Amino acid sequence: MSKTLQLMIIMVLLMLLLVVAMMGGLIESDRWKIKHLSVAASYERMTPEQLRLTIAKTPERSFFRLDAEQVKKNIESMAWVRSAHVVKQWPDTLNVTVKEHQAVAVWNDEGLLNQLGNVFFVDKGVQSHALPRLFGKDEHAADVWADFNRFNQLLQPVGHEIGEAHVNARGDWKLVLRNGLVLVLGTEQHEARILRLAETWDALLAQSVKLPERVDLRYSNGYVVLWREQEEMMERKVEEGELFNHG
Repeated sequence: MSKTLQLMIIMVLLMLLLVVAMMGGLIESDRWKIKHLSVAASYERMTPEQLRLTIAKTPERSFFRLDAEQVKKNIESMAWVRSAHVVKQWPDTLNVTVKEHQAVAVWNDEGLLNQLGNVFFVDKGVQSHALPRLFGKDEHAADVWADFNRFNQLLQPVGHEIGEAHVNARGDWKLVLRNGLVLVLGTEQHEARILRLAETWDALLAQSVKLPERVDLRYSNGYVVLWREQEEMMERKVEEGELFNHG
């Protein structure tokens, strides 16, 4: 190796050492602190003060040393936060975007479902009794929420929304409408069975002065209706053609 090449290598190494030393000084310098916080959030379930306190859990304020990913994790640990995006903007600003959970249902009487069908947990004292109650396996929560919404649409002719939906490990569905009517759907053909009831609902009501107590839709050509007649429960199977030809 020639002396000229050796000298060039030494000079490059010295320059690298100088840059590292300068950067070390810059990183440690108090002159490069985060001074401004820019937040985009709706503040529906959390307050600005709660968010600021959570961000302050990361004590480092140097622009170079502040860990934006750790700030993000701290914010996303808040009960009502669905996601957070944290970016440092040169030379002294921290930009934070926060999206909150929108609770759409109570899940298994323990947690809540958000608008995407994801399960999250908050203090039970803040759960709303007006929300529908869904029961099922956590890994199927998004599918249960999607089916719940579809079934609600199909049940519009009945005139009552679903208050509870129960799905067991075998996939059996049971719905409880807000007026107390229980609908047993079984494991298959859910939409077809609901449509059968919706299309014959008016004819069914014409047969009794009271609303049915329970409707078992697990039949290929009709359904079984259970309703209260004075103090006695009366059960009757309704054939599909009987109601379609009513009137």
